[in-house]
Amino acid sequence: MEPKARAEFIKKISINGFSIEDTGDALTLRPRGAEATAEVIIKEVEPNVWQVAGASGAYSGFYRGKKREYFERYINQWSLAAALEAPG
Repeated sequence: MEPKARAEFIKKISINGFSIEDTGDALTLRPRGAEATAEVIIKEVEPNVWQVAGASGAYSGFYRGKKREYFERYINQWSLAAALEAPG
């Protein structure tokens, strides 16, 4: 993902209620207010396509089944919107 688009993507994630830890190849998302009890790790598998790579705590259900599909759909919508809105 382009740096400008990635910055927009991270902003969208933050606006939607997550604190973010960027480890380069992955993003760890924790819901604000429950950072100690829930997290979802996402990785970019192709340009602008993100998948859940792990989840724990109250968000452990986001690593499988319908919740994973639902969450990945939102993440990838935010990613596409960020790529389209990025300056340049």
